[in-house]
Amino acid sequence: MVLQGIRQGIKKDLILVDPLKESRKIIMKIELDIFLHPRITNKCISLYKKGFFPESAFNAMKQVELAFKEKVGIEDEKHLFGSRLYEKYLGSGKSIKLKVPLGDNLQKEAREVFKSVSSYYRNYLAHKEGNKVDKIICTRILIITSELLDLIRASSISYTEIGGIEGLIKQGIFENKLQLSNLLSFLSSQVFPYESFDGMFEDLIRKDYTKTQYEAVFDLGLVEYHSEIRDHSHPGEPEDWDDFGWIELTPQGRKIMNQLKNS
Repeated sequence: MVLQGIRQGIKKDLILVDPLKESRKIIMKIELDIFLHPRITNKCISLYKKGFFPESAFNAMKQVELAFKEKVGIEDEKHLFGSRLYEKYLGSGKSIKLKVPLGDNLQKEAREVFKSVSSYYRNYLAHKEGNKVDKIICTRILIITSELLDLIRASSISYTEIGGIEGLIKQGIFENKLQLSNLLSFLSSQVFPYESFDGMFEDLIRKDYTKTQYEAVFDLGLVEYHSEIRDHSHPGEPEDWDDFGWIELTPQGRKIMNQLKNS
């Protein structure tokens, strides 16, 4: 009888205990910070911790726009934001483009991600009904914007669709044609024994050229870098074989230079 009572008790316990329901009671405490981009942590998390969830979420959306503008190097387009911003610099048309790291075949999809997140969250948060954003929704927005910020960081700038020389000047990459011509002349005269580039970059800074201008002429295929193994020794000295690099104008670069000289 005792043994039978024990068996019945065990059977009763097994019936009463729902493993699925019990598993739901297990709470994993995960630090939110590990999922967040440093920019979100620095600019939004204090509002989040104080309970200002709509404000924290809206600030996160703005941080994505600011980081995007910083990446493509635009400062004077204060009225360009949201979907229009991402359409211009991730879509078609003559302008600087932000190229995503996963390949050109996913450029369209990346543009839609940025536009959709902006349209869904930013537009909602910008109006009074954005006050419905609670802690859970805000948490999701902080994580989503962190993902977008990481994508911006990993992306690269492309000038191939900027619209040639006129586009470079119109977009403010170069002040005028002379500045572009001078940079091309300077770069095409550079040689690099032992592939040491320090002197060139110092000269670029001294001549007031920017990193953006330097990257633009390479990205547009106006100049290209070459290297080979050469003997660096002087007559009568032991052989000293090592890398030797130089920059030269491409056929397109020479064509552009001739156009600039004749303009």
